[in-house]
Amino acid sequence: MDELFGFVGFIVFGGGLYSLYAYISMKKTGHINETILLGNSYTEQKCKDKEAFLKKALPAVLVFALVTTIYGVIDIINYFVTPLGMADTIGMVIFLVVLVWFLYYTTKLKKEFF
Repeated sequence: MDELFGFVGFIVFGGGLYSLYAYISMKKTGHINETILLGNSYTEQKCKDKEAFLKKALPAVLVFALVTTIYGVIDIINYFVTPLGMADTIGMVIFLVVLVWFLYYTTKLKKEFF
């Protein structure tokens, strides 16, 4: 059963790496990553002000990406290298708080710019 929970660490870590990739890509190209920021109901073409949207969204994507990647590493270490106990629990709580904040913040941005 522990291996199943450890596998979740790899999924979180992968999500963090993808978020970092999306951040770098959006910063370089100026295109909105629809997977990370918009979801199925929105498209980049419908954005009222793409530059302003990215200016507000990119810092949130970076924070989310860093926290997700770090927590993924902590969780993998906890399940496959050495138990970290409270560090893993604290990391999980921080990750969940940042996840909820990110979802709330990006939803607010979508309402403002779409």
